[in-house]
Amino acid sequence: MAITISKAIVHEVPKGAHSTKNDTDVTLSTELTPLQVETRRFIIDNMVKFALKHPRDIKWDEAASSKTPALVAKIINDTEDCFVQSSQEIAKVLYRSQTSNSPSGILVVARVVKDGRNAVLLMKAEHQEGMRLRRDEGSGRLDLEHLNELIVGQNSKIYKVAVMDLADDGTVIGQMVDQQNGVMYADFFLAGFLGCQLADKAELQTKVFMESAIKHFNEQLSDPVKASRYAGALSAYMHAPAEDFQPSVFADDFLEPQDRDDFLAAIPDSVGDGVIRKNFKLIAGGGSGVRIVGHGFTVVASSEAFASGNISVSKSDNGDTVIKLSGDVKQMTFGALPKSSQQ
Repeated sequence: MAITISKAIVHEVPKGAHSTKNDTDVTLSTELTPLQVETRRFIIDNMVKFALKHPRDIKWDEAASSKTPALVAKIINDTEDCFVQSSQEIAKVLYRSQTSNSPSGILVVARVVKDGRNAVLLMKAEHQEGMRLRRDEGSGRLDLEHLNELIVGQNSKIYKVAVMDLADDGTVIGQMVDQQNGVMYADFFLAGFLGCQLADKAELQTKVFMESAIKHFNEQLSDPVKASRYAGALSAYMHAPAEDFQPSVFADDFLEPQDRDDFLAAIPDSVGDGVIRKNFKLIAGGGSGVRIVGHGFTVVASSEAFASGNISVSKSDNGDTVIKLSGDVKQMTFGALPKSSQQ
């Protein structure tokens, strides 16, 4: 990816606070921010390119109310030299869209050229604290100086980045990374601020399907034996070699007839019953294991363990749930007990 900065400006955005949303709280710059060569290099190489190694493709969401896509298009088209004013409006949109726990920081808005196309870089970074080592030349003493206005990159997950440009039909598209949320992302940043949605919804639909299914098994099935069997089947079905999944196919192949309609009714409309490409990016551990939580214990097993009978769930004569583990025990380790098994 080749990217260069044409011009940039920096605004300061205060901590999110729903009760006191006032655009005057945003500290807006009125002129372009001069960037030295090394500063440009650091932003591009250590922050933008590093972050965008694993980006999410995004596109304009027609249902979103954010003004950011229109402002981005205006900057790219550079109508009436509107860069400074449009960047100020973008900073206000960011502030208004933030949640109450969003930290303060700076917003960098830059007009860039990415792979030969005009684009806009939007980057929010938090203020950080650090120490700088300085030598007193007179005494030879080494002193530590506290710095509380640092904006750092690469190894610090302190920022959100989006590079947005225009498709051939004029639609705003781009790439986004939320360094603060790992594989996840803040809804306010994608929808509320950028006014976009994921270009490929497969990862979100996969997550919603698997979470809705396991929630249904946990909350609507009174038989823990059946629930555990269905959970193991779900993991096995989703990790079969096929690249796609379909809720009704899973129900027909793995659920008892009397359970199918209620199961399909529990799957949100955002998933539907179409054929969906599997994408486990948002699933903890890729969804390859099933976690069984009880009072004082947590057991994690693979779908293969369920299929082979190495782990089985049954009921005793007195109604207790019995979990049976078969096979060689290879290792036992200490670990934190999940809160859910302490309740």
